[in-house]
Amino acid sequence: MQFKPRKMVGWYQVKQLATTGLKSVISALFGNYADRRELQAALSGPEVYDFSDKSDIWFDFVADIGDGFNATYSVATLLARSQLTLDEHATQRGNILIMGGDEVYPTPEIHEYDDRLRGPYQAAFPKRENDPDQPALFAIPGNHDWYDGLTNFLKVFCQGRHIGNWQTKQKRSYFAIKLPHRYWIWGIDIQLNSDIDQPQKNYFSDIARDNMQPGDKVILCTAEPSWIFKDRYRIDDSYERLKFFENNFICRYQFELVATLSGDYHHYSRYAEMMGGEERMQRITAGGGGAFLHPTHNLNTHLRKVPHEHLELKAVFPDQEVSRKLVFRNLLFPYYNPRFSFFLGLFYLLLAWVLETDASHEITSLMKSLSQITHVEQALDIILHVLIRSPLAFILSAILVLSFTWFTDDNAGKSRYTWTIGVIHGIVHLLNACVLIWLFSEINLEIFGLELISYPQVMLFAAEMLILGSIAAGIIVGEYLLSCNLILGIHDNEAFSSIRCPDYKNFLRFHLTQESLTIYPIGIKKVVQDWKRTSPEDQPAVFEGSPVEAHLIEKPVVIKKTYQREVRVGQSALY
Repeated sequence: MQFKPRKMVGWYQVKQLATTGLKSVISALFGNYADRRELQAALSGPEVYDFSDKSDIWFDFVADIGDGFNATYSVATLLARSQLTLDEHATQRGNILIMGGDEVYPTPEIHEYDDRLRGPYQAAFPKRENDPDQPALFAIPGNHDWYDGLTNFLKVFCQGRHIGNWQTKQKRSYFAIKLPHRYWIWGIDIQLNSDIDQPQKNYFSDIARDNMQPGDKVILCTAEPSWIFKDRYRIDDSYERLKFFENNFICRYQFELVATLSGDYHHYSRYAEMMGGEERMQRITAGGGGAFLHPTHNLNTHLRKVPHEHLELKAVFPDQEVSRKLVFRNLLFPYYNPRFSFFLGLFYLLLAWVLETDASHEITSLMKSLSQITHVEQALDIILHVLIRSPLAFILSAILVLSFTWFTDDNAGKSRYTWTIGVIHGIVHLLNACVLIWLFSEINLEIFGLELISYPQVMLFAAEMLILGSIAAGIIVGEYLLSCNLILGIHDNEAFSSIRCPDYKNFLRFHLTQESLTIYPIGIKKVVQDWKRTSPEDQPAVFEGSPVEAHLIEKPVVIKKTYQREVRVGQSALY
């Protein structure tokens, strides 16, 4: 297939922010009225995908995939290799590939799936006709897949198509896979942090009742690491929904939950449930398939808001010291996000224009008056008097302050009043704009001696505000994100989407035998940046680049024996 390799999504581009925000609002408003999961259930029965005829089996898990080409393709090439040796551990390509949510960014248009997911994976592992060893592919949708109500997710993953040499199998956005030795993989669809629909509940009830026996082991795949959300956020009930599902569809039937896998956070973290000093059930976040990196330094060693599970942090990638160092890249915010910084500079210029225009009704010129002031306090006093007499300038100032207040991550961190930091952030921008107006007025009119109403002065002032004002505004945003993330533990998403770090990617490889289930957490410290297309444009895409260097993030996690979890049913009255 023909596709266009894409750069990483620029989350701070104003158009991108507006488009993604609008689609998020629309999908949230209308998702419950156009839930395609009910249609899926009407068109297909409770399928079981059976791979239990093998004595042993390999399978892979990757999540948060379709973003920039370099990272996505680097991961895809490793998934495609028939053999991969890591720190003297020989592994094989999975007979099954599980994609654990957010298969495309930023929104699920079909051309985005083609350019950011299907194209790179096809190039990494081209389709082979009549290949008896074609791996099976299953996927669960994340919030970005849901922004169009699953329309294109169903086309890509639920119609028996190929993505490279991986063959899609599922008919719904959720699935149950039977493995050897009484193991199962369940993938659930949580629809934009919403409840699990009744047809999906019926599906897993039927699977549990008709196809499984007490003591069977379940590996659960979900699109959100709700155990981390519970610990990080004050208002979030996704963990309660997860526990409802586990209690009513796993514990009730006396199955054993051995691991829960998730993406959504774009790092690797493994929490283990500790009982009697031994590791039991694993909660693993592995969202390193291609999207920008998320931090690990704000993860708590013990999840105290999840008390019944006794979860303890066992490993992260990147390590927390590296994560802390990376957040300092926000000091270069204008470099990483020039368009957003330019937009702020443009807003400053608009505010200056309105203030100068409205000041002419009371004083000859605001800029002329400011050019004769030597103290910043006096300059701010003059601007304030003009601002409170100018409705338009007041509205623009209010928009500036309220926008940065709304931007604040007030659901994370320990304080309930982190929004006040956002108010201060917005006021700092307003003060910055005022100081720059005074500074440029003095430079242009007093030092350079330019006439107020002259092309050189107007052009110079506009250039100063758009260049120097943009840089100053971007630095303020970067310092805000840096300090908030390191000191208050908030803005994980915003502080790392701003730097768009493509490195520290990861995925999981599993090997199931009669004796044990072994989990290999595979990491890439540096993704390959020099991929070059070597095939003609009218031929299937072939890329060459430096070798992709992978390693084990930690020693393989071996699950030899499982245990019978306590059955706890009906803990949530919401369902």
